[in-house]
Amino acid sequence: MSDDIVDFNWKEPVLCAEGTELFPRDTLDRARYASFLHNYLAINAIDGGYVLNLNAKWGSGKTYFINRWMESIKDRHPVVYIDAWKQDYSDDPMLTVISSLINALSEQLPAENETLANITEKSARFIKAAAPALLKGLVKKAVGLNLDDIKVEGELKNDDKFISDTLSESAAAVAQCLVKDHNDKLQSVNYLRNEIKALITAVIAHQQGALKAPAFIFIDELDRCRPSYAVEMLEVVKHFFELDNIAFIVATDTEQLQHAVKAVYGEGFDAQTYLGRFFRRRYSLTELSRYEFVSHISESKVTYNPNWKEFVPSLAELDDFTRVVSIVADRFRLSLRETEQLMDKFIAVLSNTTKTLNPYLLLILFVLRDKHYYLYADWLDTTTTNHTHFDNLIDRIGYKIDSFFVLYGANGDFFCKRE
Repeated sequence: MSDDIVDFNWKEPVLCAEGTELFPRDTLDRARYASFLHNYLAINAIDGGYVLNLNAKWGSGKTYFINRWMESIKDRHPVVYIDAWKQDYSDDPMLTVISSLINALSEQLPAENETLANITEKSARFIKAAAPALLKGLVKKAVGLNLDDIKVEGELKNDDKFISDTLSESAAAVAQCLVKDHNDKLQSVNYLRNEIKALITAVIAHQQGALKAPAFIFIDELDRCRPSYAVEMLEVVKHFFELDNIAFIVATDTEQLQHAVKAVYGEGFDAQTYLGRFFRRRYSLTELSRYEFVSHISESKVTYNPNWKEFVPSLAELDDFTRVVSIVADRFRLSLRETEQLMDKFIAVLSNTTKTLNPYLLLILFVLRDKHYYLYADWLDTTTTNHTHFDNLIDRIGYKIDSFFVLYGANGDFFCKRE
């Protein structure tokens, strides 16, 4: 195998210096997908850079995937991680990208490094030029007039003619100010694009051959950001930072990101085609089955209690716990997020009861209470008044998959039957 081709091995967990687990072992065999993407980007990002959309729904292990990928390559390439959601309080995604790149890359250089000193000295100039211009500040800068001192109520009167004339005469000056600020920003961005490339080169040189191009920039949680912020960050990455030797991996639930685009441009907007402009390729992580998802969480969050053997049906081992949760989640077509919430409630009850119970009944009641409350309330009423229409209400929700039926008994109990 060529030295330039990597083959990640994630079969064992990664431990930190104190011996605690930093990353669990890869139970989903995702290392081979990361190897493929890494080798592809390492070649194709050299000339012109590359922007890849890593598409994965919530619960598919997206964050684990990119963090384990980063851990695997941090000694081979410059690596930067940007949590877009944690920084969407900012009004300027460009500043988020710039500051994240500078901070992460600077940590890999000594303070006396010439390239680092140069970019640090001029970063204040960039922030001043690149920050969003405020109209009030521009007007005051151009004509010496503070808009906060102007109070106009209703229609302009003769006494307000001075204000009207002043604003009209100032229009040209304000326009010139806007153009100058725009040009300053563009000049500063072009300067810093070159400086960031120089910074990456300096990091590689400082490591004396241990690191090599391209740099890998991971942007996570973009689909959770404010719609306007998410769209602006994509535009920043595409138009300003598609540079040689930089691979951007933008990890999103792309369906949710399309909703964000439509929130900005309108419901009828073709969000899928629009997003295609920003990404050269889209790679989708396969969604976990509910059984795989529940099993993965059970291994880390559930401690088996031998008393569960007394349940009816019995939970004789941890795999039985996984099975009953995934069966109910499947039959009610729960999303992975809803499945995790169901697990949390189930675990809370099992951890605080000494009574024998029917795990299927408990799980079904949880789902009905959250998704079909009218059925849940009617079931409670039926157990005392014996309403005969309850079985018809169950038929209305139409949950039948693989000949699995949710049935209702005359004594007020649910039970499950396969045919």
